[in-house]
Amino acid sequence: MRLRPKQVPSIKRTLMRVHIDLFAIDNKVLYWAESVGPLSLLEKLVLALEDRRFFEHNGVDWRAVGRELAKLLTGRRVGGASTIDMQFVRTATGFREKTLRRKLYEILLARIIQFRYSKTVILRSYLACAFFGSHIYGIENAAKKAFAKNLAMLNDEQLAEIAAMLVYPRPLRPSDKWMHKVQCRAGYGLRWKGRLEQRFKKIPPRE
Repeated sequence: MRLRPKQVPSIKRTLMRVHIDLFAIDNKVLYWAESVGPLSLLEKLVLALEDRRFFEHNGVDWRAVGRELAKLLTGRRVGGASTIDMQFVRTATGFREKTLRRKLYEILLARIIQFRYSKTVILRSYLACAFFGSHIYGIENAAKKAFAKNLAMLNDEQLAEIAAMLVYPRPLRPSDKWMHKVQCRAGYGLRWKGRLEQRFKKIPPRE
């Protein structure tokens, strides 16, 4: 069997890859999302659980990166330090590879989209296509699958459970153990949302 020669890094190929991936991201962007109004409870819960400094960073939370590096150096369990922006990039482009090179590329794209879209558009576009479980993409589909209701009909606790599903996606056959994890994280989100309410009020309406 003849092996294919390894490709030498090329600036042209890299720029083409960036261009293609930016097109894929643009196809997932909801340009009208900025005009919907202030943040909803679900959006606040997602920020409380996933990215509390979302409106303060430019695609990369370097404080979180530093924290995770410190954990790595001390032998503790390391998280991803991914921001909402990076998660949107990953979801929109279909990235699956878990390597340092891929993470750095996600950071690059997350920085680029800061100049193309507002933070509110990035957040709402991400939630419209995010993975919430087996064959479940987007917050509306998550609400219908989990509670057989439209998103607007859910109460605070149910909305918190939807937000928690970003970390604990719904399996094909939900178990009591999975439900317990979701409810614990949902409760945590509701508690944190209250603490962050003052911060949310300072967010410009068209940020």
